[in-house]
Amino acid sequence: MTDIIELNGVGPALAKVLKDQGLSTVEAVTAASMDDLKAIPGIGAARAMRLKQAAGGQGLGRAKPDSVPAAQTQEPPAKSGEPGGTKKKLPQKSKAKSVEKVLRSKAADVEKTAVSEAEEALSTALAAAEAARKAAEQKAAKAKAKAKKSARQAEALMEEFAKAKEKARTKAKKVKAEARRAIEREKAKAKAILEDLARKSRELDREKEREKEREKEKGREKEKKPKSAAKSGSKPSGKKKAKGASKS
Repeated sequence: MTDIIELNGVGPALAKVLKDQGLSTVEAVTAASMDDLKAIPGIGAARAMRLKQAAGGQGLGRAKPDSVPAAQTQEPPAKSGEPGGTKKKLPQKSKAKSVEKVLRSKAADVEKTAVSEAEEALSTALAAAEAARKAAEQKAAKAKAKAKKSARQAEALMEEFAKAKEKARTKAKKVKAEARRAIEREKAKAKAILEDLARKSRELDREKEREKEREKEKGREKEKKPKSAAKSGSKPSGKKKAKGASKS
């Protein structure tokens, strides 16, 4: 088994992402389908294809030069006196082509490494953005649920307040009606008391009038009695005189 970090184009960050998805070896990437690779966050169709090609071709380690300069592979010329000791020179054109090929290979390797690093950075950024998006969605969902709960609580409070207000209004009407009836009763009582006092006052007035009449009647009677007494007193004295005269 070959660790996934050994695969060309796979850096530490991408290796961690692949290992988190269960693809910890080159063989696992080879066995995985394109759909499985494309489903991994930060890996698109192009990158999945490159990973499959690299894993299928067993592109391990850093890219190596496709060829070695002919000057390095050429055996040293045989010395004079040795068998085959004729001195041979490598054609300059072939040597230039080998060097050009090596330089192109190195340039391709550098470009591939830069692209891999850029893709890895992009993958990391995309994964971070996706995580931030999910966190924001979860936060928004929580805030929405909290807002709904607050709205339900506010609605319940408003309904309770409306019921309490209606109850208070009904009670106030009842108390007001009871107070009005009590006032009417008190007015009736006061009216009855006033009428009774007026009746008693009238009776007292009539009684006073009768008493005055009686006093007047008594006064007239008293006035009549002395006159009658005087009349009765003067008559006997005359009789006495007459009796005295007759006696004499």
